[in-house]
Amino acid sequence: MYIFVYGTLKKGDPNHARLEGSRFVCATQTIENYVMLDLGAFPGILKPEDISQMPVSTITGEIYQISDQTLKELDHYEGEWYYREEVHLECGFSALMYFLKKIPPINYKVITNGNWENKIVEVNS
Repeated sequence: MYIFVYGTLKKGDPNHARLEGSRFVCATQTIENYVMLDLGAFPGILKPEDISQMPVSTITGEIYQISDQTLKELDHYEGEWYYREEVHLECGFSALMYFLKKIPPINYKVITNGNWENKIVEVNS
């Protein structure tokens, strides 16, 4: 199975070790547009229909082929903040991606270019 990561699980980021033993497939981006939020130390993704009138963009990230055990560990790590769903990617793959379960109840920044590493932010009030 494949996982698409866009934040702290990416190569060079603090939680990448959680993907140890997984096979890197490629860097790519989503076909569909989503809302990427800057939650401070990590990003979160919402579907556009979950939050209206927010800037949307494709999401930049990396695909990894992972084991069932790694998926269980990632689900535990992401905890109650996230759920996963399949997304379609520009490289032709489909992969699981984590989405925020609910909208954070505080002011947050929208990453308008969908790229956690080279983010362009807009403050949402």
